[in-house]
Amino acid sequence: MRHFLFATPLLVLGASLLLAGAALAQTVRIGSWDRTDDPLTTGSEAVLVRAYAELGLKVEFVDLPIRRAMGMLQNGELDGNLHRIAAIAEDSPTLLRLSTPINAMVVRVYAPRAAAAVLRWNGLAAKRVAYRRGVLMIERSLGKDVRRIEARNDAEAFRMVAAGVADVMVAVEPPGAETNGDAQRAGLVRQEAMLEEVPLYHYLHVQQRDRAAALDAILQRMEASGEMGQIRRHALASRP
Repeated sequence: MRHFLFATPLLVLGASLLLAGAALAQTVRIGSWDRTDDPLTTGSEAVLVRAYAELGLKVEFVDLPIRRAMGMLQNGELDGNLHRIAAIAEDSPTLLRLSTPINAMVVRVYAPRAAAAVLRWNGLAAKRVAYRRGVLMIERSLGKDVRRIEARNDAEAFRMVAAGVADVMVAVEPPGAETNGDAQRAGLVRQEAMLEEVPLYHYLHVQQRDRAAALDAILQRMEASGEMGQIRRHALASRP
């Protein structure tokens, strides 16, 4: 005599919820920003996708304003932030910085062609300086005698200089990046001197500390083998 097991709607619903919960547990929510415009974001996201995949984890990049992304990480509303400078770890006990940089940024000045060259941060004294809102490296480095003009994004900051609202624009870019196309369209030039070059680190909320060591070991191997650089270059070459 054959016996047939018929799944009730309640059992089917329960199984679906369990599967959904298991899938959700394997997804890491990472705060990111300027995902279509910033080449630094493009490179770092590609590196993290590869690194987390080796742990069997998927990454969901949550597109947010850069300041809000930090606040949500500090409050435990996100598992991590894409990349930040090293000093951020000193500001909050809820942040965990991985020890291997996943990217680096250089700080460059864009200005009208006839503008005097700015060689150091103090060369911005008394100038009206436009920059993308929330870039802490810039915000912390500008002197008190600088008139700060925040923009929603780099393109808006370039337009401010072109319109005469600001004297110069300070941008962060990957090392070796080409001159920003939005700046060229605004009639600006990139000055030769770099104000600074800074490594960028992936951050997690302290509740994610159990996976931090394994993830950092993967990043260390990727950096040592040259794979990390290859991933970033490929990601940048694939940008539209």
